[in-house]
Amino acid sequence: MRLNNTGAWQPGDPPGNRRFVTTHSAGTPLTLISGQSLGPVTMAYEAWGTLDADRANAVLVLPPLSMTSHAAGPAGPGHHADGWWDSLIGPGKAIDTDRFHVIVANNLGGCDGSTGPASLDAQGRPWASRFPALDVVDQVNAEAALADALGIQRWHTVIGMSIGGARALEWAVSRPDRVGRLLLIAVAAATRVEQAGHTHLEMELIRRDPHFHAGEFYHLPQGCGPRTGVALARSFAHLRYGTERYWQDRFGGQTWYHDSDGVHEKFREYVLAQGDKVWERFDANCNLVLSETALSTTVARGRGSIEDALARVTAPTHIVGFSTDRAYPPQSQHELAAGIRGAHAHIIDTDLGHYGFMLAPHLVEPHLRLALG
Repeated sequence: MRLNNTGAWQPGDPPGNRRFVTTHSAGTPLTLISGQSLGPVTMAYEAWGTLDADRANAVLVLPPLSMTSHAAGPAGPGHHADGWWDSLIGPGKAIDTDRFHVIVANNLGGCDGSTGPASLDAQGRPWASRFPALDVVDQVNAEAALADALGIQRWHTVIGMSIGGARALEWAVSRPDRVGRLLLIAVAAATRVEQAGHTHLEMELIRRDPHFHAGEFYHLPQGCGPRTGVALARSFAHLRYGTERYWQDRFGGQTWYHDSDGVHEKFREYVLAQGDKVWERFDANCNLVLSETALSTTVARGRGSIEDALARVTAPTHIVGFSTDRAYPPQSQHELAAGIRGAHAHIIDTDLGHYGFMLAPHLVEPHLRLALG
């Protein structure tokens, strides 16, 4: 069954470098913290390097909301673009695949091969609006099942950034015996108020698109889905994850003073084009599911307080933030460092905002090398 109006990877598409593991069947589903269950569950991932004989060199990298498992390697069939951390993962690079076996897992609830709203249920129907709400705990439970299937009982290092960092933190809090080292980049212990407000606005842009149809659009003719809502939501996210200084320097410069109209138009076209590109490789329902997960994120759930939760972390922890990040401001990284014994927050001075780990990977390279040991 081929779905329309989605950029999700679908069975029958070129797999590229993806690998797939069914972690839960319909008969033995994943139990969610909401009390609902989800099955079957497939986890898609990519891997580089060789797992050593004692299985002690595995590194787990957990991507942000709209990124995929394709963190390294070229574009090609099955992959829309080069790996988003290609300069950092590979032989001799910061995450050295001559030394480490690197796993990058696609998000549960996403649209790049792991089970999500654009996947089919046990009866062969697309989940669409019926897909259950997920918590970070649920996503990590699925990732743990993937690790079990791969025979990895303990990660050498778990690395996460943005909402992927929330999952990395959950790994260290809920399974301290399975995390050897921890690197958290641009993340917080709980979603902050302004970040939540921005996320709600993005979600409303999708829901209010007249072609959203309450999430039931996969059966409609191609071109009748919520392209406008998704594109505007991701354009807005792209804009707010940068900074005023970065955008002014990149698009304005000296030209702005004598051709402000031209500069503004060039920037408008650029921002809207970013949203259109995301529509081609993303999915409206997945965007909503993952955004709801981000909204509900708090490491304190069921653990008394954030301080109580962070006290469970035993792994040597390296924390990185960016001085101009409004989504996860430096205060968030300092709060994490205060609660995790032996941890320190390293705040990188940059005008790039939350996108620092994507736009300037050289800024995080020394921290990767330090965290990996």
